[in-house]
Amino acid sequence: MNSAALRNSDTTLPVSKWDVRIRDNKRRRKAEIRRNFVLFILAAGFICIAVFGINSIVSRAGDTREEEISFKYYKNICMEPGETLTSIAHTYADREHYSTTDKYIQEVVYMNHLEDADAVAAGDYLIIPYHSNKLLK
Repeated sequence: MNSAALRNSDTTLPVSKWDVRIRDNKRRRKAEIRRNFVLFILAAGFICIAVFGINSIVSRAGDTREEEISFKYYKNICMEPGETLTSIAHTYADREHYSTTDKYIQEVVYMNHLEDADAVAAGDYLIIPYHSNKLLK
């Protein structure tokens, strides 16, 4: 009988003790490789979680400065003779909130429905924005 016939036959052939040992060792090695792979994945996941967790804690701890809270208010002013929107911008515009004086002037023009910055005269009343760190009641 050839080996193919032996494999396909319904009869069970005696297997040697060495064959059983080799088969068991192969199974054991496969199980060990599977277990080592799972342990590696779990360890890598734990390390990633630990690194991201520590990084977020350190980044929060490093930012200990408190941000100042700024409140935006509006004021009604009367234009004095010789006063311009530029001089008002120099007085009331906060550099943290307006990058340039022109940005502040644009907001004043928009809020007061003016055609342009030169459309104001002495005696005109304007609403102007300003910022303060104090909360007014």
